[in-house]
Amino acid sequence: MFAGRHGASGVVALALLVFSAVADGAERVRTVDECVRLALERSPAAQAAGFQVDAASAQLRAARSAYAPRLSVQGEYGRSERFDEAVTNGGSTAALLTIEAALLDGGLRDAQFAAARARLKGTEARARQQRADLALAVRAAYFTALARRSEAAVQADALRAVRAYAEMLRRQGRNGLVPRNDVLRAQLAVETAGAAGRAAAADLRTSCDLLGTLTGEPLPPEALIDPEHRPFVQADTNLIDASPVMVEARSAAEAAQREIDAVSSERGEKLTLTASGGFLGVQPAPTFHDNGGGQFLVGFSLPIFDGGVVAQRIAAAVAAANAAKANVEQSRQTVATALFRASTEAELAQADVDAWREAVPKARESFELMRARYFGGGDVRLLEVLDALNQSVDARLNLQHALLSYRVAAATQLQILGEGLP
Repeated sequence: MFAGRHGASGVVALALLVFSAVADGAERVRTVDECVRLALERSPAAQAAGFQVDAASAQLRAARSAYAPRLSVQGEYGRSERFDEAVTNGGSTAALLTIEAALLDGGLRDAQFAAARARLKGTEARARQQRADLALAVRAAYFTALARRSEAAVQADALRAVRAYAEMLRRQGRNGLVPRNDVLRAQLAVETAGAAGRAAAADLRTSCDLLGTLTGEPLPPEALIDPEHRPFVQADTNLIDASPVMVEARSAAEAAQREIDAVSSERGEKLTLTASGGFLGVQPAPTFHDNGGGQFLVGFSLPIFDGGVVAQRIAAAVAAANAAKANVEQSRQTVATALFRASTEAELAQADVDAWREAVPKARESFELMRARYFGGGDVRLLEVLDALNQSVDARLNLQHALLSYRVAAATQLQILGEGLP
């Protein structure tokens, strides 16, 4: 734990990384929610989810437009030579405006519109879940970086303390006041603390790099701030039902049910009205001068026999609908289980936070007493002093680990419930 030049360079680098205040650092402070917003604005996945919602909205508009009559324009001109005019009429000239309306369709348009609406709702829920997943990734990276920053600070403090301690023992060893073995143990402690400090600094850089990748901008450790404590609220049935996973599952079940109606509509009667107005004839001049008129057609169809094709399609649609209904209950179990797991982890982490907050000052006091007794000539060995120091360091580190676990558990609950931002 106590080195020479390597230990000194390590603690200097660690101190610069953790405690340096860059001139523009104060201007670049980012809260965790600001980082989530940055990631959502710049994420290709979030943009793709938005385009999927746009596509589903367009499909819904297309299904709605099926209720409107269709209006078309038709024009043609042709000449026939050396054929029997009783057959060809010598050619054809036409300019017609046609309107077509489906009066009966067996419920096809209603089923297609309801299915498109359900699919849009499911797509919106899926996009919401994707945004929540990204928010969890950002929050986990942010909270991890905060924990690593605190761990680096703890290791830097421990390294400074143990180096000062080793230097004091080295001076006393030269005067024969302490055993040579204690000086060697102190030097080993410096090396150990230096290695832990370098590892903490590397973890901190990795965490900040990950967070910068997600947000699209570099974020130094000093740009992060501790968030306010977010209480963990137990999710009730209403929150579970409103989660994106449940909304998407129910939407898929509804769309599957509407697919049954759409296939069944093929067995229903169809009634179509077509009306046209314009000009029909042979030569263009007399056609447009003399031969203007109108016509309409009412068509009716009722399927009688199709070899069982529709029946099998209905059977397939019914099976798919039953599977979608079963998936709704499976999704409910999945969400409830995930929430229960997150709740359990949060409760355990909160208990650890409370316990370690009480233990940190006690461990620190124990170390101070051990050190005082050692230098005061008491019956305390150096090994006991170093052990007390390690306990103090471990208590501070464990507090940061518990805080990280709680924050991630609370963020996981938000992700399960589909909350990208509060």
